[in-house]
Amino acid sequence: MKIVQIVNSITAGGAERLVLDLHREYLRLGHESYIVALAGGKQTEGKDGFWSTGCRSPYAPTAAYSLSGFFRSEPLAGADIVHVHLFPALLRVPGALRRAGWQGRLFASEHSTFNRRRGALWGSLTDNFTYRPYESIVCVSEAVREAVVAWKPFLHSRAVVIPNGARLELFKVPGRVGFHNPPVVLSVGRLTAAKNYRLALEAAALLVSRTENRFKWLIAGDGGMRPELKELASELSLHGVVEFLGTREDIPQLMRDADIFFIPSAWEGFGIAAVEAMASGLPVVAGNVPGLREVVGNKAGLLVDPSSSSEMAAALEKLFSDHDSALQMGLSGPEKAADYSLEACALAHIDLFNGVL
Repeated sequence: MKIVQIVNSITAGGAERLVLDLHREYLRLGHESYIVALAGGKQTEGKDGFWSTGCRSPYAPTAAYSLSGFFRSEPLAGADIVHVHLFPALLRVPGALRRAGWQGRLFASEHSTFNRRRGALWGSLTDNFTYRPYESIVCVSEAVREAVVAWKPFLHSRAVVIPNGARLELFKVPGRVGFHNPPVVLSVGRLTAAKNYRLALEAAALLVSRTENRFKWLIAGDGGMRPELKELASELSLHGVVEFLGTREDIPQLMRDADIFFIPSAWEGFGIAAVEAMASGLPVVAGNVPGLREVVGNKAGLLVDPSSSSEMAAALEKLFSDHDSALQMGLSGPEKAADYSLEACALAHIDLFNGVL
């Protein structure tokens, strides 16, 4: 079949990585696959299956008009399936496709248990309109489905769960035997409120205040909060402890070189970086929130209250001091991560699409 995925932009976020990985997997499985970004970079038409409107923002009026133009010509005009990820693409795509005369089947994905629209009147009205054109709403975890249905009960029969998948083969690390000196903590994720790095930095400062706890914390990712987080790290005297790496393409290597994976999220729809860390054999310290709790479980890491910097610090300190427990958690990780292979994720999507074609 011919599948087109549409996303706001291709940046270093979990949803965007999934879009790219699914694209590669669809091609490997013999399907025709394309990606369209509503914003980012220069306008691109069809290079390596990638199309971009070239707009600065997915909210730009010209983004929807460009999208309509794309779908008036081959190969996109003949797509069997259009699968849309993230807001505002979810809102803007159906109208653009109608203007283009496209008549295939339309699917959406929800990647988070929380967004700013939920709980607000304007958000309720917006989402009533946003979700109605979609055949199914693919939720990346059971926690996301529960949140979506609680917010919009009319989606009960259309919301289905397909867990995210990761390219697990990239993250296999044979024979971890001990910690670096000092130990290396790694976090991967965009610098946004959801990732809860402000409180996590306070937890790091608590650990530093205990002179026997020396460690290095690497944060891979970028986002709008970077300036304030760097300023906070400076205020907390974390120079030489915390390093903001920015966007990185070598995440598998970073995980091979780390000792502990730290994902302190305040909310998380799934946590694909946690799966990659478990596949790498890293013990995980994770926010005890729906979605992430589902992924990590109780053997591959420690779940902590994301509102408590002291609880985060205590969990990291436990792994620093108890290497046997940390290594045992790391050994449990690949088995848990195996539940979330990219192939299984792609095949589940194909089954869903076939069910309506």
